[in-house]
Amino acid sequence: MFNDRPFPVDAFPKIIRNAIYEVEQHTQAPQGLIAASVLGVISLACQNRIDVCRLNNLRSPVSLFLLTLAESGERKSTVDKLLMKPLYQLEENLFEKYTHDLTIWKNDEAIFNIEKKALMLKLKSDIQRNKDYFATNEKLKDLLQSPPKAPVRFKLIFNDATPAAIKDHLCGYWRSVGIMSDEAGAIFNGYTLNELPFINKMWDGATFSVERKSEPEKLIRNARLTLALMVQPDVFKGYLQRKGEAAKGIGFFARCLICQPDSTQGSRKISSPVVSSEHLPVFHQRLMEIVNDNITLDNKNDRLCLRFSLEAENRWIEFYNKVESDMGFFGSLSNCKDYASKVAENMARVASLLHYFNGNDGDIPLSAIEDAVKITTWYVNEYIHLFSKPNEFTLAITEGDELYWWIKNHCNRHVVPYITKNTILQYGPNKFRNRSKANELLNMLQSQNKILIGKRGKTTLIAIANLKPAI
Repeated sequence: MFNDRPFPVDAFPKIIRNAIYEVEQHTQAPQGLIAASVLGVISLACQNRIDVCRLNNLRSPVSLFLLTLAESGERKSTVDKLLMKPLYQLEENLFEKYTHDLTIWKNDEAIFNIEKKALMLKLKSDIQRNKDYFATNEKLKDLLQSPPKAPVRFKLIFNDATPAAIKDHLCGYWRSVGIMSDEAGAIFNGYTLNELPFINKMWDGATFSVERKSEPEKLIRNARLTLALMVQPDVFKGYLQRKGEAAKGIGFFARCLICQPDSTQGSRKISSPVVSSEHLPVFHQRLMEIVNDNITLDNKNDRLCLRFSLEAENRWIEFYNKVESDMGFFGSLSNCKDYASKVAENMARVASLLHYFNGNDGDIPLSAIEDAVKITTWYVNEYIHLFSKPNEFTLAITEGDELYWWIKNHCNRHVVPYITKNTILQYGPNKFRNRSKANELLNMLQSQNKILIGKRGKTTLIAIANLKPAI
């Protein structure tokens, strides 16, 4: 993890914090990965129930865009299944109900069309024969006023879908969806992100016009979209090479909370076969309470607009001003002004999600803002490491630098002054488990004075140069 500090899990309310720790117990996945997954789930659940308001009339969605970079083997899928389990089950149930209701509707529509045709023929006959057609006309009017209603397709989650399919869905009755994937290679290499202006508009909650050659214009109004994608760094690097400049220039990355959590591979030892299982059900219960409210309540109801308390708003303004100052020429955010421009809004969204998901009433308090500041600041630091210095960052650095960071993080995590070369070959990222490649990279790092290499018997020991252990 290129962020020197661990993810601030303690900034989450208890119901969320306990769920994260429990998932970590079950999976031993990186905390940052689990936390990002949790934020995505909460955003998907809450985005259709609430908006966040600040500075009187400034109102925005609470939807989050999250991109999490993690190598194969980091247990992305396991984390996703644990957190999303009741949502996936709900998706199956909703699809089965929709399929059943669709069959009934098609039958009713067939009968409706037969009745309409018969009445129209009778009306035509009555007119041609100069008969009184008042009764027939009234029957036809009554019939046309109450056609069978097509069932609503409640779909919460899109995975690998085209922008056209997502637009068509959001033009309908249901306006709140998530593009979610624990292995988002198909999304980054496919069509889903081909129309980033549309994706950006959905983050903004703006109206979007959908035009087709053979259909009248449709409008997507007041829709909500969560984006929560986990992807391997090499796949994301390929996306950056193909479309990164456009994605950054158009402001897509600026809207995202991006991170690359530290790998836990090599340290996932079983210390106790007994893990807790009491907290996830509590998290799931609150999650489904919100989601089911979304479906049972009228979808056209206005969303609740959460406002800041006076102290919270003053703190938000202070945070906003600090970010603005850091965008100055000598500021820490001077090289990523596009991202910094969205930081305060993302912080407000996180604060409102924490407040609402925790079941609190009233205005968003100062404590929620402070917690959101910790979480958002962690993501800011991640973004800086990922994008502000491309020559030192994983997605654009040499493999030697990547191995250097892995060794350093391993030593810091286990509080040891050195590691063995066999540790790299057995537990390091897959690309470094080839002995000849590992030797080549280690020799290069040694020549750059970044690491020290020594021998203890037949065992090769490696340490970060500035730690200077006795080996």
